[in-house]
Amino acid sequence: MFLLSHSPRVLIGATAAGGTTAAVAGAASVPFFAGFTASGIAAGSMAAASQAAVGNVAVGSGFAVMQSIAATTALGTALPAVVAGAAVAGTAVSGYKLYQHMSEKK
Repeated sequence: MFLLSHSPRVLIGATAAGGTTAAVAGAASVPFFAGFTASGIAAGSMAAASQAAVGNVAVGSGFAVMQSIAATTALGTALPAVVAGAAVAGTAVSGYKLYQHMSEKK
């Protein structure tokens, strides 16, 4: 594999890119896990509890904006969480390979 046989700079770059991707995708998955989905508010979720407490949701409110984003983008799906998981795995592999490389005696 390309990543496993190259210089520390490649491994550092891969580790940094993976970590950044994991952080961004993880943050992007928050609306989905809060209950804002592409098909509406998930029953029994934090979003459902918030909607019950608010009652009529005002146009342009934070709640309305979150639901609009979830309904019209990939943020209303599990895709960001899948990307975050894959990025964490890639970061772990490249970080471990970097550790191995840096631990080698020369």
